[in-house]
Amino acid sequence: MRHCIFLLALAPGFLGLVGCGSSRKDSAQSPLVEDSVEEVLTLVLPSIPSTISEPEDKAGFIAIHFWDNLDFSDEEKVSDVRFMEQNFVDYLSIFPAVMAADRQAAFDVLMSRSAVNPSARAMIVSFGEKYLNHQDSPMKNSEYYTDFRNSVRRQAR
Repeated sequence: MRHCIFLLALAPGFLGLVGCGSSRKDSAQSPLVEDSVEEVLTLVLPSIPSTISEPEDKAGFIAIHFWDNLDFSDEEKVSDVRFMEQNFVDYLSIFPAVMAADRQAAFDVLMSRSAVNPSARAMIVSFGEKYLNHQDSPMKNSEYYTDFRNSVRRQAR
């Protein structure tokens, strides 16, 4: 008797697992699901040399070299707003661990590299305004924004 009760208690769980498994299979085969889930590509982070051991120096290295794997003359990539915006946000997310001098250098490098493509540069400037200066941005930071604007002005000359 106890054995029958145990099996009856397990039956709904087993049916639920079987049902969930088949539903996953069906949704995985659905072109609608595959098409509606679009992944935004992100840049590969630079490899930190083994000679850099301090955490703030590592963060500075990543910030300065963050955009090394993007060819700003590649129109397909730099015109992809979602790609560029996601990478810009990822780039800014490193900054709390970056020293001020490295942050300024990182902005200078970004503005210099993006100068080869005026539309990409304009997009980056608009992202800087949006994320670092807009009152509703959770990433708003007047110190970062000042450094960013200084880099934009220096590269405009």
